[in-house]
Amino acid sequence: MRKITLIPLGTAVVILVAGAVFGWHRWTKWRQAPIVRAAVPPIPELAAWPREYASRVRAATAAANRLEQPVAALSELAHFYHANDYCRESQQAELGLQALEPKNAQWTYLLADTCEKLSDREGQRAFLEETLRLAPYYPPTRLKLAELLLKQGRPDEARVQYEWRLMLVPNDPYGRFGLARIALQRGDRAGARKALEAIVRDHPDYPAAHNLLSEVYATTGDAARADEQRSLSGATGEWRGADDPWLAKVYSWSFDPYRLENSGDTGLRARRLESSLPFYEEAVRLAPGDGLAWDALGCLYLQLNRPDSAVKTLEAGLSRAPANGALYATLGQALRRQGQVSRAIEVLQRGISAFPNLAVLRCDLGATMAENGRRAEAVAVLREAVRLQPDLHEAHWELGLCLLRLGQASDAGASLGRALDLRPRSADALVALAQKALDAGQLDQAGCCIHVLAEHCPGIPAQQLAERALAVARLAGDAKSVADFELLQTRTRK
Repeated sequence: MRKITLIPLGTAVVILVAGAVFGWHRWTKWRQAPIVRAAVPPIPELAAWPREYASRVRAATAAANRLEQPVAALSELAHFYHANDYCRESQQAELGLQALEPKNAQWTYLLADTCEKLSDREGQRAFLEETLRLAPYYPPTRLKLAELLLKQGRPDEARVQYEWRLMLVPNDPYGRFGLARIALQRGDRAGARKALEAIVRDHPDYPAAHNLLSEVYATTGDAARADEQRSLSGATGEWRGADDPWLAKVYSWSFDPYRLENSGDTGLRARRLESSLPFYEEAVRLAPGDGLAWDALGCLYLQLNRPDSAVKTLEAGLSRAPANGALYATLGQALRRQGQVSRAIEVLQRGISAFPNLAVLRCDLGATMAENGRRAEAVAVLREAVRLQPDLHEAHWELGLCLLRLGQASDAGASLGRALDLRPRSADALVALAQKALDAGQLDQAGCCIHVLAEHCPGIPAQQLAERALAVARLAGDAKSVADFELLQTRTRK
């Protein structure tokens, strides 16, 4: 008899607990909804972004607007925007994250960095102070606050923060240098000199101390030591900021290769990509009809160099969301990565049949045809892509490369020049292309690339390439190219 009464009682307890958990989740979601909606930035113009990054921004925006994994979705957006200098968008997302996770010091720290970029010194100070309240033992915060206070003319307050920094990071050159600057501001030249001499002895690769010590020696009339410190400063290499793991993690989301190279930790980007994977996998589970989510997951697999997983994912996405042209384009990319060029062409042609006005599909088809040796066909396809979307950088770039290899240098130059105008950072790729052509003795192709660089991105690389090209042309005895490169060299020197 007792067992009969216990079973319904146990069931009732389970039902009550489940109901309470369900109610708590519903209440949490209801409370978060207005915060999340206010924190989702409108998607800015992403034409200059690599396609895989733009795809993931759109997918994270859609997930946040659906209130799916709101913290994870907003975190994706905050990191993408912050790392690529979209300050207003990152600030909007970070303010939302701070409201959702008020005890997470990383959001206030990122907000301080955003305020610094926006020249909002009071906001920067407020968020740095809040970061210290939440995480008092993170050393970079002390250093940043000290430097800000010194700029604001508050040396006494700055001194406290520099001393905190030195307690957390003993013998730190950044903290010691800050104290030396304060001593110099107060007129304690002897104390500053002694501190700076100690820093350059303990940290000979710290250029700022050499520079300031040089100035101190110069003001006392010790020209020889001033020159020596100036020389030592130039021999230390590029100046590097203090280690900052939180910001390094954020900037691993950048698509700027220069910034990634200077982050000093290539493994960090790989770890960041891996950590993003569960968010996108969950996004397609929660919204299986969302083509953006499938495309973003496929793009992420490509970034992780897992083309087999990308192909499987994108094919599944097309079966669930066939009305999404981006899936055809990304699947074509994944198949090319696998070496399945013919199949990639077939997929892209199917995509064009379904979306005839989508320029990116024609751009990818043209590039794939050119890769397969079908350059004449590729030119026609790429010209149509340019007609459909005149600001599509990739279409101008691929058309220029294709025309260059067909020997149509004049038309190639016009297309490559337009590509550089749309995305100036492509200049590095064009420099590499010119160098490769010179190595192979292909003076016409090299000349086309250098002319484009000289006109659209003038500077040292174009000048150096023109000088090298002239030497190669003289060695080859090509009088026409010699005359062309002599004229080009004159132009690049102006």
